[in-house]
Amino acid sequence: MPAKVPPFELHFEIIFLENYAQLKPSEQKAIDKAIGFLKNNPRHPSLNVHKAKQAKAKYPIGGDDVFIAYASKGLRFTFEFGPKPGMLALRNCGLHETCERRI
Repeated sequence: MPAKVPPFELHFEIIFLENYAQLKPSEQKAIDKAIGFLKNNPRHPSLNVHKAKQAKAKYPIGGDDVFIAYASKGLRFTFEFGPKPGMLALRNCGLHETCERRI
C-alpha cells in the first residue's frame, strides 16, 4: 500500500481572512469543513474543484492556476498551490458571486 501523503500546510491571504470574518457562523463552519477536505485531498469529490478562468496565480510553485472549490451550494473559496512546496494559499471566500468576482 502506498504511503499516505502528509496534509498540505495552509497559508491564508488577508482578503480570505477579512471575508471569512464577515461570514455567518454556519457559513464559517462549512468553509472550515471544506478546508479540512482540501488540506488532506485537494481532489476530494465534494469540493468540485475547478480552475478559475480569468485569474493568475500569485506564487510560481503551482504554475499559473487559481482554483475554485465549493464549501456548499452557494459558498465558494479560491486557492492556489504555494507560496512554498507542500502549501496551499487560500485566497478568498464567500458567496458564489462575490467570491469569484474578487479572485
